[in-house]
Amino acid sequence: MNTARNTVRRPVVDAHAHVFRPVSVYPRGVDQLAPAGRDAPVEDLLQVMDEAGVDAAVLVPLDTHDQYVVEVLREHPTRFAAVAVARACELGLEHDSAGHLGPDALEVRRSTFGFGALRTSWLGRPGEPVGSSPALPLLQHLAEQELVLWTYLPPDQLPLLRPVLDAVPALRVVLNHFGFCPHDMQVDEYGRPRFSDPFPPADTREVLGLADHPGVHVMLSGQYALSGEPAPYADLYDVTGQVMRAYGPRRTLWASDYPWTRNVPGYSAMLHLVRQALPDLTDEDLGWVLGGTALSLFPQLAPHLQETH
Repeated sequence: MNTARNTVRRPVVDAHAHVFRPVSVYPRGVDQLAPAGRDAPVEDLLQVMDEAGVDAAVLVPLDTHDQYVVEVLREHPTRFAAVAVARACELGLEHDSAGHLGPDALEVRRSTFGFGALRTSWLGRPGEPVGSSPALPLLQHLAEQELVLWTYLPPDQLPLLRPVLDAVPALRVVLNHFGFCPHDMQVDEYGRPRFSDPFPPADTREVLGLADHPGVHVMLSGQYALSGEPAPYADLYDVTGQVMRAYGPRRTLWASDYPWTRNVPGYSAMLHLVRQALPDLTDEDLGWVLGGTALSLFPQLAPHLQETH
């Protein structure tokens, strides 16, 4: 989508992509989406990024096995930032093998993995006060270190986010994939995740209501898994517009969710979806959604991109 890129002269950043290797090359979890032999190497991601005019990307490991992403960051420090997937020890649920817990465990990990955000699907035990959650010290530490909470919260966890923000008001949060709460996942004929009834009204109201907290952002991604139609997923235009009206372009960010979208509908097609769903966006606002917001959350990418644009 070079037109939008050249018009606004702003960097384009894919805010959520996965790279991984077969289990025989780098250990990782195995499931229906990522069977042992499935391969999504960074070289392929770089190829489709270059073809689409995407300058940088934020990499998210499939699980806590993140060594491949660590190696990619070392090899391509100006093209990628990263999100780590939270471990039980960091969430305060158990000590790691060296006895570290919570923020201490996180800092040991950060000494070798320079991630800028932490992804979790767990904030605490439903029905219990957030103040007693084992994860609260970690969440406070994220805010102090200006790290971003990358959330993919199931239905029983989404209601905990507002009390978390009340307890840790400086915390910056990105709601993954429209703030959708994952449940009842299926795998479609293309080997991609697929969900039915992705936007129950109560959950949608909760996501839109969180916009009153200035630290909350929403990722526009995952349309292929949430829509009942083929691209450009017109049945999601309404929810996309609601998110944009609630959060504005400086708190929304585009992502491809590569490699699930690599062939269907295609990486470049994903980049067009924001303009198709939101045709009234100004070029400046589009520039924020396609890259500016991600750069505000991952400033380590900004110096290089600003030098080249």
